Amino acid sequence: MAFLVDQAYGYLAHSHAEDRLAHAYLITGPEGAGKDALALRLIALTNGIHAETLESIRDESVQLIRPESRSRRITIDQIRELERKLHLSGTAAKTKIGVIRDADRLQEKSENAFLKTLEEPPPRTLLLLLTSQPEQLLDTIRSRCISVALYSPGLYQPNFPKAFQQFIQAIGTTLSDQKRSLSRALVLARTFTAILKEEKEILLQENDAALKAEISRYGETTDGDWLKRRETFFKDRTESEYVQRRTTMLEGLLSFLGDVLRLQAGYQRLDFNDFGELAHAIASQLPPNELNTRFSALEDLRRHLETTVQDALAIEVGFIKAFA
Repeated sequence: MAFLVDQAYGYLAHSHAEDRLAHAYLITGPEGAGKDALALRLIALTNGIHAETLESIRDESVQLIRPESRSRRITIDQIRELERKLHLSGTAAKTKIGVIRDADRLQEKSENAFLKTLEEPPPRTLLLLLTSQPEQLLDTIRSRCISVALYSPGLYQPNFPKAFQQFIQAIGTTLSDQKRSLSRALVLARTFTAILKEEKEILLQENDAALKAEISRYGETTDGDWLKRRETFFKDRTESEYVQRRTTMLEGLLSFLGDVLRLQAGYQRLDFNDFGELAHAIASQLPPNELNTRFSALEDLRRHLETTVQDALAIEVGFIKAFA
């Protein structure tokens, strides 16, 4: 069963009041469902730390790790550092909290290393694993956490660039139009690739500016090796953030098609309220078996993009299967 953030928090706050809060929670849900928001509220509840974002928390009792490598994986070194900090003695009044964002990006070695902490956590420890793809985690990880599934209708659009929202409109028009063709599918694929290219350029500019700011501040007091390490760090972070945005957009497409599937099944809750009319049009025109085939094609594309396949080629093939 999935909950709104307020509902989930209410149950967890009740458990906390009765001293029954578990040591590990797997907080799941699509982008925009409020995974970070729930984690922030739990941190405020347990340790009295209030912050607008997880990244802005500057307290030794809270440790956040997320994908940072070029392959957008959470490495075993990150897990070992988290475990080291969780085992340090802290303030008696505070719980030691470890937050793993995008936990599905744990490497296999990282997951196996983290199992010991899940099985034998240090005293007064709270572990929060956040992910939109819990099925990617080992069964042994999932079984050792209390699962909290979230949903939040209609919160997708503000997190996407305007060009992508227009792209969803084009996808919907293609699916509801009986004149679908190979050429239209290729146009959609190239449009999607262009949106991703523009997003990556934005990330390159942001991280280049961050690197230049560090060089300006610390460059004269450090050696050349430090500069090389920071250049590598920001280069890897750009790639990691790009992969995250690409995944988020694909999940957005899947969520939109999920709206259509829910309508065909008789449910009225939508993730994309602004595209409700379009979703209804597709639901009335596209047979459920055909819609499932197109949905599966996008899921396959998401999995293929997790490999070393060339982006543009994978997108082109995936979109032909999904929209031609």
